[in-house]
Amino acid sequence: MTSASLQPGMNGRERAALLYSARTLLAGTLGGSAAYLLGVPLGWMLGAMAVTTALAIAGARMTVVPQPRRAMIAVIGLMVGSAFTPQTLARAGEWWLSLGAVVVFTLICGAFGFLICRRLGRLDVTTAAMSGMPGGLSEMIVMAPELGGDVRSVSMVHATRLVILVSTVPLGLAASGLLATIGTGQVNRSLDWSAGLPPLDAAVLVAAAVLGMRLAGWLRIPTPNLTGPLILSTLAHGSGLTDAAVPGLVIALAQIVIGATIGQHFAGVRRGLLVTAIMLGTLLTCFSITLAIATALALEWASGVPFAIGLLALVPGGLPEMSLIALSLDADPAFVSLHHLCRVVLIVTLVPVLPVLLRRAGARPLP
Repeated sequence: MTSASLQPGMNGRERAALLYSARTLLAGTLGGSAAYLLGVPLGWMLGAMAVTTALAIAGARMTVVPQPRRAMIAVIGLMVGSAFTPQTLARAGEWWLSLGAVVVFTLICGAFGFLICRRLGRLDVTTAAMSGMPGGLSEMIVMAPELGGDVRSVSMVHATRLVILVSTVPLGLAASGLLATIGTGQVNRSLDWSAGLPPLDAAVLVAAAVLGMRLAGWLRIPTPNLTGPLILSTLAHGSGLTDAAVPGLVIALAQIVIGATIGQHFAGVRRGLLVTAIMLGTLLTCFSITLAIATALALEWASGVPFAIGLLALVPGGLPEMSLIALSLDADPAFVSLHHLCRVVLIVTLVPVLPVLLRRAGARPLP
């Protein structure tokens, strides 16, 4: 039986997209399985990302249709929402200092990033402003064509930075022994389905995911596939309607899909653009990690936030990716996700007006 007979309403392009997606996810699953068996921290994500990125740079067509990523991002939102227990919400008022630090950190990184992308990368004003922002890969890809930025350059710089951050930060924390000091033990890392969800709890979580995505999209909230389910899951768990946690196998699947979709951004990129993006992404990442380390140390001294958790809350990876890392490492996911959400909201607010302000301030076209 052919794929056409299985899906009679699909055209050839759609069938090809599904086949390429299946191949990409299979490669990610194999890479994630190998890293998991080797005991690599965050192995499912890092292994999937490493294999698909390598294949994409080598010339293989690595693409994933958007539906799996959207579904897994919604799952991440549900998982993060489950971490907002009444006890967590009770201490949220203590986070004002670290949230203020996120604002200052974002502004400094954004200014440095614009200068580097503008002068060293020789990008136009809009593209440099969007490429230099600390994080927000998904948001920047959506906003770039609307604001007149070069989508390919923006996506490549952000994808390079995201690959470096996701690869180095968890492994660095593991190598330093700091992971052992931050785990809460609330996340199920096993792959056993025996810890399945009761039907009522499953219905509550599914409803939170579906309604949350629709409401957040309608309200134009940043990253609606994550923030909508996160908000409704927070309400459900905070009110005591459910205390269900997502099974460990689902967390592994989310890591594979997210890791594979990071790698796909490197497919079919011209060598010159790839070299420039890697250079800019590496410089921006080194600066942001250095500033994040210094800020996390200051927060630990001033407010008692553990250094490892403060670092995860500051390093400018994507909101879904950093939320998933915090969940998988038991690193206070509510704290980490809220700080990244604050950063993304600030970036999405600044980006539409920043190119206009920069042009008025005298940022002329480069020769």
